[in-house]
Amino acid sequence: MNIGEVSKLSDVNSKMIRRYEEHGIIPKAGRSLSGYRTYSEKDVHVLRFVKRARELGFSMKDIK
Repeated sequence: MNIGEVSKLSDVNSKMIRRYEEHGIIPKAGRSLSGYRTYSEKDVHVLRFVKRARELGFSMKDIK
């Protein structure tokens, strides 16, 4: 899946997905031959978890 598809499925915008990657909250995405980020169903579940934890007031440090 590309970042747009994962964004829709996880309800996390693509800017935040990139930010979570930069801070090590989620693992770095794989890359296609053309350089686009690729994600799995597991990544969608992790992003949903992170989003819910943020809604509950956990810091990014605590989530990591």
